[in-house]
Amino acid sequence: MKKNIIRYIFLLLISFFVFQLKAQSNTICTLLETETPDTVTCLNPCVTLRANVMQGLEIDPTTSTYRIEQNTSCPLPPVTSGTPTTISTDDDWSSLITLPFTFYFFGQPYTELIIGDNGVVSFETNRPSNPEQQPGGFCEWSFSASAPSPSLFRNTIFGAYHDLLLPAGGTISYYVSGTAPQRIFVINFDNVAHFSCTSLHTTQRILLYETLNVIDVQIIDKPVCSNWNGGRALIAIQDETGTQAYVPPGRNTGAWGAANELWRFIPDGPATRPYTITWYDMSNNVLGTGDALQVCPTTTTSYRVDLEFDVGVQHYVISDTVTVNVDLSHDTVDLGPDQQMCIGDSVTLDATTTDATAYQWFLNGTPIAGATQPTYTVTSAGTYSVDVEIGICSTSDTIVFTYYDYPQIDLGPDIVECDGNVVTLDATPSNQTGSETYQWEKDNQVIAGATSPTLDVTETGTYTVTVSNNVCSNTDTIYVYFEPRPNLELGPDQIYCSYETATVSSNISNADSYEWQINGSIVNTTDTQIQFSGTGDYDVELTIVKGPCTVTDSLHVKILDPISIISNPIIYGELEVNASGGLPPYMYALNNGDYQTENHFTELPDGDYIVNVKDAHECEGDTLVHVTNLIVPPYMTPNEDGRHDVWRITNSEYTPEAVLRIFDRLGRLLYVMNTKPQEFWDGTFNGQPVPSDDYWYELILPNGRVYRGHFAVIRN
Repeated sequence: MKKNIIRYIFLLLISFFVFQLKAQSNTICTLLETETPDTVTCLNPCVTLRANVMQGLEIDPTTSTYRIEQNTSCPLPPVTSGTPTTISTDDDWSSLITLPFTFYFFGQPYTELIIGDNGVVSFETNRPSNPEQQPGGFCEWSFSASAPSPSLFRNTIFGAYHDLLLPAGGTISYYVSGTAPQRIFVINFDNVAHFSCTSLHTTQRILLYETLNVIDVQIIDKPVCSNWNGGRALIAIQDETGTQAYVPPGRNTGAWGAANELWRFIPDGPATRPYTITWYDMSNNVLGTGDALQVCPTTTTSYRVDLEFDVGVQHYVISDTVTVNVDLSHDTVDLGPDQQMCIGDSVTLDATTTDATAYQWFLNGTPIAGATQPTYTVTSAGTYSVDVEIGICSTSDTIVFTYYDYPQIDLGPDIVECDGNVVTLDATPSNQTGSETYQWEKDNQVIAGATSPTLDVTETGTYTVTVSNNVCSNTDTIYVYFEPRPNLELGPDQIYCSYETATVSSNISNADSYEWQINGSIVNTTDTQIQFSGTGDYDVELTIVKGPCTVTDSLHVKILDPISIISNPIIYGELEVNASGGLPPYMYALNNGDYQTENHFTELPDGDYIVNVKDAHECEGDTLVHVTNLIVPPYMTPNEDGRHDVWRITNSEYTPEAVLRIFDRLGRLLYVMNTKPQEFWDGTFNGQPVPSDDYWYELILPNGRVYRGHFAVIRN
């Protein structure tokens, strides 16, 4: 038992047992198996029947040599639960199990065996130690030696030997499959848990074949528990001395896993067991002996073969039946219906027939020299036939060819046209008869109703026309590309000021050519823009060529007349401005100030002014004008020093008939005078100087307009 036991893993030198694998010659799945014969046909009037005997039947059962084959295709007994073994604890051998037949292992006959829960079956049932092999005894789990080795179990099948723990899950059982003398004793290890890796499970089987003494080790699923006993496992058979073993490649002691593989150990010694093979018809008439028989039936016929051999004192007869099908049918050649062809065309006739042995082609009943191949190419009118031989059978067929002329059509080279234009395609045949039909397609799609010789095209695409004269059809294809029409835009009509140069530009800079016209005359043929000046009206037109497209656009250009300004100063701070030219209405400003819509300015101080005029197109003009206004001195100093001794309003002399009146702050009239140049006030009232103070004036123009204000008299 494994509980609380400290185990040591010793590294041992591994010795390899060298064995030789013989080439498989006739592996079958039952003692007697007949090969399915060929069917008797036109080509094969006779077939050979063969009976195969399973390998090992003829081998002396006392042989102690084996050969190994892998993954045989024979069906295996089903996986069933069977009879459980007596094993209930870990590392245990089962009780003694009696075999239903005598089984030879390494040349010795056995009728009993024991099963070890670590994946082994042994015919050694009374070994007390090193290691123990006894019913119900301890089944050693620890090993490191490679087979062959006396330290491993003797007279044992290792399939696969590794440390398992049955109490942690799974079953070990056995059962017998089949009937004598072809029974199979099956030992199942079904989903048995690994020790120390109880989440891992192994499913594997060992199968013992009656009569043949063949052993199968089938690994359905065996993972590796690498953290216990080095993950070691072993597939092998070993004799009683521990010096002879047979091990599949890669399956000696080591840490390996496997799934869905089968190893077959086949006795390989002298052929001393006699057997006979006899062939019969279904009326029990003997037809021959041996493993092969040639028959030549004329109808489907069944045959029986008997295999006879002895096992001990028991005589066995095993039979199998095989049926030979007779089929003298064969493919028939079919060249198809008669054909109407077009002059210049050819067609290859194909008379290929399964199993044909010879061909001969004919034209109008005469053999065509050298025409002995499965195919023949027809290029002219006539009646063609072919004879085909198929072994002892034959077949033939005939076909008639009539030739007509093709409609000759040519849509010409591909076309590039400007979008918006119409391209007319014409498919009228040059050899027309008037009975042709037409069908146009665009981009491999039929154009509904397009059944005329011509087609007007307005869209880019690949156009195909099919023209038929009811026998021969011809097609032609042309690609028509519509270049997008350039969107030439010179823009809206333009207005320029008289002092500006008019510039008109094309919005397309990559045209092939440019032609500018002004008022109907060509002025430029290369540039993408033109410039011109001078007042007047101009009709400008541009024609460009870009690829297949010619596009024209035009606009009207007006260069305005210069703005003419007439300034009319009105006396005393008023100015009236009149403008012409440019593009009315006008805006007015003085000295580049804010513009106004009124052309009349008032209350302007005396001085020179720049009159600015701007028209509706923002064209500008200006002129210089002088505006006269009253200059009212703000004070007087009548102290006879020669400066500011008298007071008068400058520029009032322009209206000498005006009246000027002076008042004190109480409104008392102090002085009245006209505005002649020699008139002034000396700062007296009734001959007496007036005191320093503010005084008021009132200037009355002849038109009734009145100017009022005040000034100061200052005396020291």
